[in-house]
Amino acid sequence: MQSIPKEKISMASEGLRAISHELRLSVLCHLLNGSMCVAELIEATGASQSNLSQHLAKMRLMGILNNEKRGQQVYYRIANPAFAELVEALQKIYCPEMCNFVLTEDALEER
Repeated sequence: MQSIPKEKISMASEGLRAISHELRLSVLCHLLNGSMCVAELIEATGASQSNLSQHLAKMRLMGILNNEKRGQQVYYRIANPAFAELVEALQKIYCPEMCNFVLTEDALEER
């Protein structure tokens, strides 16, 4: 059996820590449906602007989110499709009733 390099384990652990906060995970869940501006994320999460901004900045610095300024608004989206897949996997486990998809046996076999 091949050993997994310690630096890869460390990177994975950092990535999981980056999304493990409830607000950051909530933001990612909302962004699965597409990009959202800060005002929409505030409304969706119930967070204050300053608190949300701190978490968005952290996820942007870690490469989890991208942002784009459109007029006066800043829109955020998930930068790495692998993070979207990870959040979708968490939804399948913890809130399958919220998922927009039906997982068939064929889909499971493809993975």
